Amino acid sequence: MKFKVDRERGRIVFYLRSNSYKELAWATLGIHGLQAEIEFPSDWHEEKRGWIRLGLGFGSLNVSFPWSKVVPDEGQCSGPRYGFQFYEDLMWIRWGKDTGRFKTDPHKAIYMPWAWKHRKHEVLTDEETYPYTYTLRSGEVQSRTATIKHERRLWTRWWLPFRRVSNAINVTFNDEVGERSGSWKGGCIGCGYEMQRGETPVQTLRHMERERKF
Repeated sequence: MKFKVDRERGRIVFYLRSNSYKELAWATLGIHGLQAEIEFPSDWHEEKRGWIRLGLGFGSLNVSFPWSKVVPDEGQCSGPRYGFQFYEDLMWIRWGKDTGRFKTDPHKAIYMPWAWKHRKHEVLTDEETYPYTYTLRSGEVQSRTATIKHERRLWTRWWLPFRRVSNAINVTFNDEVGERSGSWKGGCIGCGYEMQRGETPVQTLRHMERERKF
């Protein structure tokens, strides 16, 4: 058995792998929604193993088990799932295999009474193109072209008179960016980034270039 501790997206992650590097279990410490779910493998999975996932609020626990029966993947990169997963204002209930045909897939999304409802989306500028560089942990510099535009979105509560407004840039890269570039997981090819008060879109892009990690 091999044990490893890492940090991803602000969480501490603990991995347990076999001597042949098969992933057997992993756990996180950090804010996590409630979850109780079991997933069986599809033919997309490299290993014929199912997973039990438990979200505990302060972290998560994920344990695999051998399972020889697989189903066709249908392009979703997941197998049949059963259980629930709760985010801050949305609960997903699943009872089968997703196929990409959203309206008929075996799942249901339930919004909580305090959920935000999206009301408006505005594109405030035309697309602009700028050079963008990203430095990997190895020191390698990725040179990319970033296409950006300024977008504004408005949300309100379902039944309370509160408003939330987001001013952000929508960013599209001409090639993958980040540590996972070129891997099967893939790097980032597009994202959004919140604008600070008084910033122009290109100033926000440079702000992101200095601070954001992919």
